Amino acid sequence: EFGHPEWIDFPRVDSINPSTGALVPGNGGSHDKCRRRWDLCDSPTLRYKSFAAFDRAMIHLEKAFGFVCAPHQWISRMDSADKMIVCERGDLVFVFNYHPTQSYTDYKVGCYLPGPYKVVMSSDEEVFGGYRNVTKDSNVAFQTHQGNHDNRPHAFNVYAPSRTVVVYAPADYVDADADKKPWGIPGLGVQGLGPYYAR
Repeated sequence: EFGHPEWIDFPRVDSINPSTGALVPGNGGSHDKCRRRWDLCDSPTLRYKSFAAFDRAMIHLEKAFGFVCAPHQWISRMDSADKMIVCERGDLVFVFNYHPTQSYTDYKVGCYLPGPYKVVMSSDEEVFGGYRNVTKDSNVAFQTHQGNHDNRPHAFNVYAPSRTVVVYAPADYVDADADKKPWGIPGLGVQGLGPYYAR
């Protein structure tokens, strides 16, 4: 229901709150507000199409890399002053910048695997409603260097625009033109089916 424009209220009857004993009024079993607006992502004038495109790309990124259940999961940085989170899930490095106005150049990111890395997905892609400040289409290889940064054996420097998440993958698994192929997913740069493709 993230981003849903209307109140969603499933049918319910009057009940008693067990902790306070107060009456919690129901809606008389009404189905009036019990609907989801699936048509919103089809409207060219609304941003819900960007939500739907991002959701689709994330699902396919998970199919390609299996990062949700990957045995290697590590949060290397949670900086509340910078409003940054850097985490590793499987082979991927996620860089979240939650700051509303501050972008960071040459932001040092720790990682476990040596590079090079490339952008495999960025919320700043135009298809996701972004401004293309960081895009997979740049096809830039981020070389790692050894050194203990955030308790990680390797590190590389990135540009982190405000209010974005950028996902970096080992360069061998990235194809910047993947979404231009007939089977490609818009905004996603996974080479072929990815290293751990799951159906």
